[in-house]
Amino acid sequence: MDIGPLAVVDSSEITLPQKAGEWAYSSKDKNGVKIHLRLAILNEDTSYPQGIIASTTAVSDQEVAVDLVVDKDATYVFDRGYINYSHYWQWLQDDVKFVARIKKGSRTKVLKEREVDPDNHILKDADVEIKDLKNDRSFVLLLVEYQDEENNTYRVVTSRWDLSSEQVADIYRMRWKIELFFKWVKQHLKLVKLFSHKPEAVWSQLWLAVIAYALCEIIKIMTGTDKTVWQVLQLMRIYWSDTWEEFLKALHRDPTRTSKGRRKKGKPGRPRKYPKKHKPVKQIVG
Repeated sequence: MDIGPLAVVDSSEITLPQKAGEWAYSSKDKNGVKIHLRLAILNEDTSYPQGIIASTTAVSDQEVAVDLVVDKDATYVFDRGYINYSHYWQWLQDDVKFVARIKKGSRTKVLKEREVDPDNHILKDADVEIKDLKNDRSFVLLLVEYQDEENNTYRVVTSRWDLSSEQVADIYRMRWKIELFFKWVKQHLKLVKLFSHKPEAVWSQLWLAVIAYALCEIIKIMTGTDKTVWQVLQLMRIYWSDTWEEFLKALHRDPTRTSKGRRKKGKPGRPRKYPKKHKPVKQIVG
């Protein structure tokens, strides 16, 4: 059964200094900006930023979620920061497919529960009724509860009744891709260290970092290289002033030697002249 394209939605914060970051004031203890991102997942190895909204940290994730949900062909994946029953109801009316994690204490009324294998990681597979108390309405979603390898329990609801509970669990696991993306851009593109704290400079650096990642991913796909995105970025930095042909040669060049890591060297010196003396070993086995 075809799952179709996936789009993971989440955000990441970047903290600004207390004085220089007053223009992005959020609370007494925090100034900062946010990257709200829709990450398209093509497969296990390939993903790319598909939609971006930059904001100060005072803007909640739920405020911009609807602006990132634009493609009805994709299945959107959300964590608990995006719980909003009004959004869920509206997406159902608009035939938007989604998988969203809910809290352990979220109230749901089980309408129909299917049997699950007791030896499987799936704990519950059921149709549930959810009440949107703010608008006095209710709707039905599929609930899947499962455990991961570390015995952490997840509860996710989805509008995709065409998928099995295992497929729904697999879709939510792909949400980790966006965490890896944020870690990658912060670490390799130095977003943890801003060049300037003025508004225009901060926004520009955010956009340039995402563009740089997208370019590396595009080059990786178009050239068919087996290099990682990080290796592509490293080669781009080295061959920035060279020709495209030289860059391609480096991109497809096989490594000149294989690394065996650090190897312990023997002690230098002359061979032992006399045999090594051993001490008596006392051992009692009952």
